Amino acid sequence: MSKLHDFARAVGADIKEIKTALAGKAEKGEVTANGITQEQLNAAIAQAKTDIIGGAPGELDTLKEIADKISANGGNTDGAVISKIAEVKTELGDRITAIENEDYVAAYTTAKNTL
Repeated sequence: MSKLHDFARAVGADIKEIKTALAGKAEKGEVTANGITQEQLNAAIAQAKTDIIGGAPGELDTLKEIADKISANGGNTDGAVISKIAEVKTELGDRITAIENEDYVAAYTTAKNTL
């Protein structure tokens, strides 16, 4: 098969093992029925929002505010957008090639064994 197929099988086997371990812990009352508390969920959501916004100033932390700023600065972004798409297309092609050549099972096994 493919490298991605082998990787998926390795991850799937580990997920099955983790689920079995968690089920045993849930039976012993070590994990809540839902796996996490509401407080943990709220903290994770807040962190995701922080990661997405990434320190953007308050006046540019929504898509609407960014669009308004672009409009206020002339609004014609077609050329810049097309240029950026071409740049991203080239980068994406390079990344796809790297992904195709990566040995995911070896990388996964190495990472798993270092935990």
